[in-house]
Amino acid sequence: MKSKLVLSVEQMKYLRELGLNTSDASMCYCCFNGNIEEEWELEIYEDVINQKRDSTFWEIVPTYTLQDILYKLPHYLNPVPSEQILFAWMIERDTISYRNVDNIYECIKQFTNTCLIDAAYEMLCWCIEKGYVEELKNK
Repeated sequence: MKSKLVLSVEQMKYLRELGLNTSDASMCYCCFNGNIEEEWELEIYEDVINQKRDSTFWEIVPTYTLQDILYKLPHYLNPVPSEQILFAWMIERDTISYRNVDNIYECIKQFTNTCLIDAAYEMLCWCIEKGYVEELKNK
């Protein structure tokens, strides 16, 4: 089974729809606008920016690696501020969850997927939808 290294174009477009600024991505997809089959090339985002590819000829979609997603996720959540209970994200094989730092058996959210990057993507979407991600571009 081939492992998935980055999020898909559709996943990244959805993150932008949610208001996330994706300009800090490590990688990007590039597609020549005249390409009928839309063959996306995966490139290092910084290299593409440094090359200053002309947007009239190229469509460029930044994309996240697993590490990029982990940087975006708030490490700690305090869903009920009056109770001072902290939850931290934890990874276990193909699962990412927010667990109570004092009682790891208490979990407020968990996503499981055969590709850990997809589970982390779902967690990032959930965090954005719940208002836990501070750096939204539309704020």
